[in-house]
Amino acid sequence: MCRDRVTRGVRMQLLRVTALAVAICVLAPPPPASAQISPNAAWSCEFANSATACGFYLQAAASNRAAVVGPGRDGSTAIELTTHLGDINIAGSDSNERADLALAPSSRYCNQGQDEWWAHSLMFPPSYVAPPAGAVWNWGALFDFHNSSPGGGQPNFMVYATPTGLELHMAGGANTVNRPTDPGYYSIAIGPIAKNVWYDFVYHVKWSSGSDGLFQAWLNGRQVMNYSGPNLYVGQSCYLKLANYHTPLGVPISVIHSRVVRGTTQADVQIGSGGTPPPTVPVPNVVGQTQATATSAITGAGLTRGAVAHQSSSLVASGSVISESPAAGADVVRGSAVNLVVSTGGGITSGGGGGGGGGGAFDAFTLAALLSYLMGGLWRARRSRSLASTLTSALSARR
Repeated sequence: MCRDRVTRGVRMQLLRVTALAVAICVLAPPPPASAQISPNAAWSCEFANSATACGFYLQAAASNRAAVVGPGRDGSTAIELTTHLGDINIAGSDSNERADLALAPSSRYCNQGQDEWWAHSLMFPPSYVAPPAGAVWNWGALFDFHNSSPGGGQPNFMVYATPTGLELHMAGGANTVNRPTDPGYYSIAIGPIAKNVWYDFVYHVKWSSGSDGLFQAWLNGRQVMNYSGPNLYVGQSCYLKLANYHTPLGVPISVIHSRVVRGTTQADVQIGSGGTPPPTVPVPNVVGQTQATATSAITGAGLTRGAVAHQSSSLVASGSVISESPAAGADVVRGSAVNLVVSTGGGITSGGGGGGGGGGAFDAFTLAALLSYLMGGLWRARRSRSLASTLTSALSARR
C-alpha cells in the first residue's frame, strides 16, 4: 500500500513537471523569425532617429517618456514608452497613466471598406509589472486602432493586458461600445505575459461598421483570432496608437514597440519578407545545472534568460534546472529568450493561482512522518482492541 502511494506520488510529480514545461513552451511566445521589412510595404516605421518619426505624435507627461533604444526587433532600433508615477490626465486618461504614440488619422488607412495587412512587434522588458489582481480591475492598453471620434467608446481593436494575461479586444457597429456587456463587443484571451521576448503580431483587416468586417490576428506565426463583424463605429474611421496606458500601479511601467508595418498583402508585412536572416545559435543544455550556472551558459551562448518558473521536485536538487524551453540543441535567433523551470526541492506542492490543490511527490521526511503516523495508528488500534478484550473478560468474570 505504502509503496503504491509513493509510486503514485512520484508519477504525479513527473506529470506536474511535464505539464509545467509544456505550458511554458506553448504559452510563452516561441523564438521569432528574422524581421526584415519588405520593400513592397506601403508604410513602415522602425524609429531610427526619434520617437516622433514616421508621423507619430507623443501623448505623455514629458518628452523623456519615449526613448529610442536598441537593439530593436530586427537588430536596429525600437521605442520604449515609460510612465512615471502621476502621469495622469493626459489626452483624456483621467486618473490612469499614459505614454502613447499616436499616428494621425489618414485617408490611407483605417477607413470603411479598406482591406489592409499590418504587423508590429512588442516586448515587455524585465522591469515590466503586469496588472495585478486586486480590489479594482487593473488593466493596460498596449496597441490599438482607436476610434476617430473624441466622444469616447472602446477602441475598435486593442491588445490588452489583464491580471490573467494578454487579450485581444474588438468593438464596432451602430452603437458606441463602453462596457464588455454592450452589443458589438468581442474579446479573446491569448495567453500569459512573458518578459524579455518579442511578440510578433500580424493582422489582416477589412474595415467596416457592418457585418462584412473582418479582423484576423496571428501571434508569432500562430493564428489567435478570426473575427467577422463590425470593427468600426458607424460614420467613423480609426487611427493607430502604440500604447502604454494603464491603471496606476505605483511604479514606473515600460513597454517596448518595434517595426510597425502596413501593406496590401500578407507578403508585404510578413516577418522575414526581405533581407538576410540574422544568425542563429543553438540553445545550450542547462538541465541539472544551478540557476546561476544555467543563466551564465545561456548568456554566454548569445541568448537571454527568459521566464523562470519554480516547481517542487524530489528528483532534482533545489535550485537546479528541471527543464528549459526552447529545448537544448534548438537553433534560435541570437538574443532570443530561454525559459527555465527550477526545482524548489522535494515536498508536497501547494496549488497555484490563488490557492487550492495539493499533490506532488513525497520527500523522505514527509514519507517517514507518514509511515510513523500509520504505524502509530495501527499500534493504537491493536492496543484499543486488546484493552477492550481485557475489559470484556473482566466483566464476564464478575458476573
